Amino acid sequence: MSDARPSLELKSYSDHGQRHAHDHHQLVLPLVGTLSLSVDSKAGEVSGGKAAIIAAGHDHDFTATNANRFVVADIPAALAPMLEKLPCFVQLDAGLEHYVQFLHSQLQQGDESSQTPHQMLLLLIQLLQERFGDKLRLDRRVETAKRFIDENYHQKITVSQLTSISHLSSRQLNELFREQVGLTPHHYLTELRMQASWQLLERGDLSIQSIADAVGYSSLSAFSDRFAQHFGHSPSYFRRLSK
Repeated sequence: MSDARPSLELKSYSDHGQRHAHDHHQLVLPLVGTLSLSVDSKAGEVSGGKAAIIAAGHDHDFTATNANRFVVADIPAALAPMLEKLPCFVQLDAGLEHYVQFLHSQLQQGDESSQTPHQMLLLLIQLLQERFGDKLRLDRRVETAKRFIDENYHQKITVSQLTSISHLSSRQLNELFREQVGLTPHHYLTELRMQASWQLLERGDLSIQSIADAVGYSSLSAFSDRFAQHFGHSPSYFRRLSK
């Protein structure tokens, strides 16, 4: 993609596609026809309630039927790192199938000025994670630290607070948290704040300073720098695009 914004569109595919990879995640959701895919040599298809989650950097090619139509979402890897851990091919339940049809109807309306598709896409990512993400089996001490971060990410959180409530040393907490959650507590906190700030920015009703305050940054410049490192562009860049 040319920038770090997610895109959501309707697509039809030709008979065969050359093997390639993207620097972003891609969701392919079924509407009409069948798309046969090979993702890192794992074969599957998008059809009749079956969807594909193609993680960034994974080689894939496809073969399509003559008449086909799909909802396709391109998602920056930084916006949804959890998609890397989901299965390549998933069976949608009735709720998700209805949601795909809802996305289809919204895209058919073709209101390019609306930010609603991006907000709908964030919800879709959340639904997929809830349905197909592995349940974390956390050590009680790690769970205590993670829950504290989840509930207080909008405030200043110190290492001493986390070590105190988890009854672990800083080194032990970092090692166990990374092993069980996949990130250190600091990186997990940053990820949580960045996801929350993106969603607030998409809503469009708060100033960038207010968003920084809402996700725990007392300094606007520190927030803007971190956001730019995470998503590739500053908050003001995305705010200009939304307007």
